[in-house]
Amino acid sequence: MDELFGRDEECGRLAAALEDARQGMSAVVVLRGGPGTGKSALLDHVRSTAAADFEIMRFDAVESETELGFAALHQLLRPHLAQLSTLPDPQRDALCQVFGLQERTSPPDRFLVGLASLGLLAARAENGPLLCLVDDAHWLDEESAAVLAFVARRLYADSVAMVFAVRDQTDRVDHLAGLPELAVTSLGAEAAGRLLESAVSGVLDPDVRSRVVVSTGGNPLALIEAARELSSDQLSGEAPLPEPIPLGRALERKYLREALALPPQTRTLLLASAADPTSDPNVLWRAGPELGFDATAAAAAEERHLLSIRETVKFRHPLIRSAVYYGAPLSQRARVHAALAEVAGDLGEVDLRAWHLAAAATDPDDVVATELERAAERIRDRGGWTGSSTLLARAASLTPDLPTRARRLLAAAEASAVAGSPGRAQALLDEAAAHREDRRYTGVLQRVQARIHRLMGAPAAATYSLLAAARELGSVDIRLARDILVEALVQAQISGSLAPQGASRLSVAETVRSLPLPAGTPATTGDAVLEADTAVHLEGLGGAGPRLQQAIEAVRREESTDPELFQWLAAACSHATILGDDIALHELAWRLEAEARRQGAVIPMALALSHTALSELIAGRIAESERLFDQSAALEEARGSQLYLGALLVAAWRGRFEEARALTEAVQEHAARTGQGYQLIFYDYARSVIELSQGRYHEAYLSLEDKIGDTCQVKFALVDMVEAAARCGKDDEATRLLERLSHLADRSPVPGLLGDLARAQALTTADPSAAEELYLRAIRHHENTRGPSRRARSHQLYGEWLRRERRTKEARYELRIAYELFDGMGAQGYAARTAQELYAAGDPVQSRGDAHGGGSRLTPQEARVARLAAGGATNAEIAAQLYLSVHTVDYHLRKVFRKLDVHSRRELADRRDRITSA
Repeated sequence: MDELFGRDEECGRLAAALEDARQGMSAVVVLRGGPGTGKSALLDHVRSTAAADFEIMRFDAVESETELGFAALHQLLRPHLAQLSTLPDPQRDALCQVFGLQERTSPPDRFLVGLASLGLLAARAENGPLLCLVDDAHWLDEESAAVLAFVARRLYADSVAMVFAVRDQTDRVDHLAGLPELAVTSLGAEAAGRLLESAVSGVLDPDVRSRVVVSTGGNPLALIEAARELSSDQLSGEAPLPEPIPLGRALERKYLREALALPPQTRTLLLASAADPTSDPNVLWRAGPELGFDATAAAAAEERHLLSIRETVKFRHPLIRSAVYYGAPLSQRARVHAALAEVAGDLGEVDLRAWHLAAAATDPDDVVATELERAAERIRDRGGWTGSSTLLARAASLTPDLPTRARRLLAAAEASAVAGSPGRAQALLDEAAAHREDRRYTGVLQRVQARIHRLMGAPAAATYSLLAAARELGSVDIRLARDILVEALVQAQISGSLAPQGASRLSVAETVRSLPLPAGTPATTGDAVLEADTAVHLEGLGGAGPRLQQAIEAVRREESTDPELFQWLAAACSHATILGDDIALHELAWRLEAEARRQGAVIPMALALSHTALSELIAGRIAESERLFDQSAALEEARGSQLYLGALLVAAWRGRFEEARALTEAVQEHAARTGQGYQLIFYDYARSVIELSQGRYHEAYLSLEDKIGDTCQVKFALVDMVEAAARCGKDDEATRLLERLSHLADRSPVPGLLGDLARAQALTTADPSAAEELYLRAIRHHENTRGPSRRARSHQLYGEWLRRERRTKEARYELRIAYELFDGMGAQGYAARTAQELYAAGDPVQSRGDAHGGGSRLTPQEARVARLAAGGATNAEIAAQLYLSVHTVDYHLRKVFRKLDVHSRRELADRRDRITSA
């Protein structure tokens, strides 16, 4: 192993990462620095250090592969595909699809590919520590970069070390941002001088040594190349040094001069090697006869250390590859690509053949362009959206017909947006926009623009663009226009109260009304959804109630599994909350979750988890709600974001008031930063729960004062607001809220709302006999709801009323029922309020004591694992829900048992409702 000069700190950090993996943990290091600073040498060093006891996977990315979707991932994981059988079916299918081992009708979700890759690496590490090395990671294709970054973020206790080497300046999306980094800079003067001495075989004059070190700035590559470039007389000081000493582009020109000095056959072999993204020697030798070289041509290049040909073709440095390729005339590059296209065709690599044909084309060629478009479709179906975009863009450049060219550019922009590359997508879209076509084209262009905005986390801007698209398309394709309006509706819902003028749900409704469905045109489920939402915004809930119910029923009956179903289900869930129909919300939310899981669709899954968790929270199934919110938070973390709303809602209901107050600021900040205003009404609801469970009625009323309008999604809080208003002397407000609740119950006569209405009427009546009958009616209705929360609250308020009526014995009975229900569901805030009432009624209850029995606090991840394990989930099920490996789950669970001093899952289950984190 060559000595590394001046890299003690870097080597120590890498050695620590290896030791972590040997001890069963995972470690990630991103070596970040400029060209030639020694990142590759550090990778070689860590590989040599680990060779004795690690299984090693290495991939050296090259610029020519950046557009070949999943190319890097395929090369890294190809030797380990025997482990595919260990993966869950959806993950295995997704990985098989992107590797071309299986075909499906729709592209795989990249998130599922990430989970599969995580599982594959974790399974491989079961037999011993695994080292994964990626050099020049800035040249990774977009899909591989996203997946490998996902894996790096989710590894924890899996005996895997991952080391990436990446340049510190790039105009591409940096998927590795946020991972543990180690800056690799130029060497200090002393270490640089020692490196130069080691590279010089003869005499090195001290003054020359100092000049070269200063001229190169201590860049290791420049130092080594200077030692090779300078003559022995120049190094010894007997001949003058060139001015300036070759650096940067001068190095590239030097490499080109070296290549041009080689025999013609060797130059052609170098160019073919530079043009072939597979780096497969077999491809090279197959192309040789057509291009006029054979294996003997490689000798001269290997003697000059320009490249080596073993299992793969590898250039000594990426600058050599770049110099050889771009230094060749266009006609020579085209000839080489044409030959490589023939080889790819012979090997059955039809998409690679199309890629080479595109590079070989020098003039517009619609035949080649059409073949590229077909290849783009095939690559897209395997999830290779970046490669699809590249081929479509190249097809556009070869297309002589302007309308067809414009269409292909637009498709390329859309593919880039799906790939997660907003900058590239915007550049392609801007080019496509220069082609002024008809209104249909302009409308579709606006729709792609909306997707770019959505990718960049700007829901309001997405809504603007979607509304513009619908207006453009309205006169030429009303069906497409109204389908787009459903997209706009969902984006506007996300913006919520933060939606600016022109991008709100009201704006969507006004646009829908301006684009009616023509007579005789069959209405879809999407039309029912649109008309219902439009009615509620333009006519109020009074007139819109029947349409909302019709829309919900239409979605319930819908049998399609097309992508539009996700939007319809999400909108229908919103409609159910507007109507206060907890039964419909539960059914629709769980259907959305099941469909998202079946299709492996991440964004719909995030929507589904928010609705299912809310449904369970309303029902009082707090443990189940917390599980779903945990999964939602884990999903956001895996996507590189954070979501605190679920934790806030659960903390409020659990009675963890300090924790809840600490989360309120995080929720507000996240909503403001992302434009997700929908979170704010639930933030206000959480505040009302906190205040109401402590009997702070005025504060509870203020938390939701005038915020439960017709389109509000917390209608289940209306009865709480009646209680708060009545208890703090706001009788007129209580009456107004009661009237709204009455109208709502008329439209949605489900047991939950009917019971809420009876309880609210009991709270506001002055007649004791009527109040008692109403409380009892509320209890009867709430006994037919899905969970215990409403029933518990009705027993609680009835008990409080009985105690104030001095019917103490009866009060104790009702309050005891309420306390047991609250305690059983883990609603400790309301349980504490009820306990106070029981104490005042002469029936004190024993405190449950410390949730951890004096043990240590859990980390958020440990708490999630513990709650799922306490709920009966296996380690594999926990791993799937939290997007972790099974080994990581097992590691966390061992720590949980030790911290909480429990010895079985049964003991852990007894503490399920009290598991929290620091």
